[in-house]
Amino acid sequence: MPPTIDDVRRYWQEHPLFSYEVGDVGTASFFERLSEIKRGDVERFALPYWEFERFRGRSVLDVGCGPGWLTVQYALAGAHVTAIDLTSTAVDLTRRFLAYKGLHADVGEADAESLPFADGQFDLVVSSGVLHHTPDVQNAVRECYRVLKPGSAAKLTFYHKGLLHTPIAFRATRAAMRLFGVKHPGADLARTSLSVDDFIRQYDGAGNPVGVGKTTADWNRLLTGAGFSVDGSELHFFPKRFLPLSSVVPTSIHRWLDRRLGTMIYFRLHKPA
Repeated sequence: MPPTIDDVRRYWQEHPLFSYEVGDVGTASFFERLSEIKRGDVERFALPYWEFERFRGRSVLDVGCGPGWLTVQYALAGAHVTAIDLTSTAVDLTRRFLAYKGLHADVGEADAESLPFADGQFDLVVSSGVLHHTPDVQNAVRECYRVLKPGSAAKLTFYHKGLLHTPIAFRATRAAMRLFGVKHPGADLARTSLSVDDFIRQYDGAGNPVGVGKTTADWNRLLTGAGFSVDGSELHFFPKRFLPLSSVVPTSIHRWLDRRLGTMIYFRLHKPA
């Protein structure tokens, strides 16, 4: 039986983003470590993509806010931010993060597959590594399109199925991970995954019910099928911190890994006027 939205809600309610790795969830130290991981590792080379300052004074919707990092960044830059998440845990964490930073945003529970907003309401819709976790990804993307103002931008990121997931490379990757003891805090991917799709699903923990990866071409088709115009894309999100001797990996090597082997594809989109 395929996973339901309730299965997804239960999992993320119990396992908020980074809770496997960072202790003291919801405290100042948690938010500082979250920011350190984002700015110093997984979003290190993607910060220009988000264009935080560009949306000062404009309406931004963060779909699937998780612990609130994107919400906080746009609020810091002066945007009028609305954030939603499927779980009360994430809503609470985002509100705490905003309070810790002395910021405000409208934050509430909602399902990405049925957004509680009017058509054409927002100047920007963002969603960072979220929509591939919902059972009906196509419908969630259509909802992002629906609530966006005509002529406005969207920034949506998804799991990328790329070079490392080809048959030979995948076997070599798993062997290298076993050899060097590379593990995600919530799953021993190299030992427990049964296939490429299972490997990708477990990026956010062995019990994660839904985690879909696609090639760039397949994501393009899904996005244009929802009505979006695709302005471009780039790869990012290579978690250096899990590599052996990560502290001595040069910036140039990390940048190359991020842009060639990043685990997520970052789409620049707009809704035609």
